[in-house]
Amino acid sequence: MSATLLRTVVDDLMKDFRQQFDDKMLQRSQVAHWVIMIGNRLLSQHIAKRDSGAYLSIYPNVPIQVAAENDAPNVVKGRKHIVLPTCIFDYTQDGGVEYVSYYMDKQEPGCPPPFTNILFSRTTPSDVARIYGSTYEKPSGTNPYWYRAGKYIYLLGLECINPTALEIGIYSTLKPITDPTLDLDEAFPFPEELLIQLKRQVLDLGRFVMVIPEERVNDGVDDQKQMPGGKITSVNELSEDYPENK
Repeated sequence: MSATLLRTVVDDLMKDFRQQFDDKMLQRSQVAHWVIMIGNRLLSQHIAKRDSGAYLSIYPNVPIQVAAENDAPNVVKGRKHIVLPTCIFDYTQDGGVEYVSYYMDKQEPGCPPPFTNILFSRTTPSDVARIYGSTYEKPSGTNPYWYRAGKYIYLLGLECINPTALEIGIYSTLKPITDPTLDLDEAFPFPEELLIQLKRQVLDLGRFVMVIPEERVNDGVDDQKQMPGGKITSVNELSEDYPENK
């Protein structure tokens, strides 16, 4: 994980952009948005390629909730659930969630000792009826399941027990520029070895954005020569747009 400050990355890019486009109005927030946007793409690929906990975020006390009323979309009355504490990478089979677990504050009949974490298994809404009808897979306090609907994680098997909170391990995206808690002077949670690739791709994007107003004039003439040249993204990079988390 990088110890470099986000401000250091942004200011480095600002210096490069100003050397090339000294007559352009460019704000630090715009460059930070580009860094975060491209950083999320590179980070999602990095996590998917490695069996590592470097970017795993553990939230130990996520409260279990039960909705009193239906509220479309995704909120269903009477079903136990938690809300994802932050945005996660959308890997296949909900791979952005590494695990969901709970432990009891006191001994409950038919449950393991209170200090023992119980891991949930993932399922899908369409598979719920099948697993409840299976003798071996039926959800219970010792064999719970979860499924995802948007930012909600629904819980199966907790009907007869009452844990108040869960622990969840997730792979979260970088904070967006609109997040009020984002601090440019905090360490940038991004692989140090990918900073050079991040800088190159942000520079490519910035150059593309900067030259459009000067070279693309809407004069009614279909002249492709007016578009800025140069390849922005390689074919190999595009082929990695859909990583699968291990």
